Amino acid sequence: MDEEYEGFQEPTEEYEYHEPLSAADIAAGQVAAIVTAAEHAAAEIAAGAERDAREKEREVDRQLTEHRKQADADAKKLREDAQAEAVRIGEIARKEADERIATAQAAADEALAQAQAIGAGLRQLAASLEGQAERLLRDVQAGHRRLMADLQVGAGHAEPDRPAREREREPRSGGGGLDLEVPEWAEKRP
Repeated sequence: MDEEYEGFQEPTEEYEYHEPLSAADIAAGQVAAIVTAAEHAAAEIAAGAERDAREKEREVDRQLTEHRKQADADAKKLREDAQAEAVRIGEIARKEADERIATAQAAADEALAQAQAIGAGLRQLAASLEGQAERLLRDVQAGHRRLMADLQVGAGHAEPDRPAREREREPRSGGGGLDLEVPEWAEKRP
């Protein structure tokens, strides 16, 4: 109630007498006191709200800082995990590459050995074929000479000196026709 009469002053010596206050004046004074009290209360509420807002802002800043630190720590851990995984995958890839290279080298060595063996076999085959070709050529040439000699004899030319072996092959029949012999190379079939 003391607040209701704050605007009320005690009379002093210099104070002039005023008429007694009416109920409306008293009510107006009370309303003014209530408004003043409400203004003070509103100011205190606003000041409290401002303090609370600053406190909340500081709390939010603190939480934000904590969240940033946590996010940085999480990101750092994820980077470290990713780097470790990359190193592990790199090692696996290197091992697989080394294994593939070793397998390829072994296959290349085996192919080289096979090629060398085939080359040696072909050289032997070539030498053998060359020898057989030379024999075949000699036999064909000998057969050719015999045929030519037989043709010359059949045509009435003098018989050249022939080896005894060729004379043995002459037919024993007394016929005067062309008598062809089987060449020596054809008789020697391997």
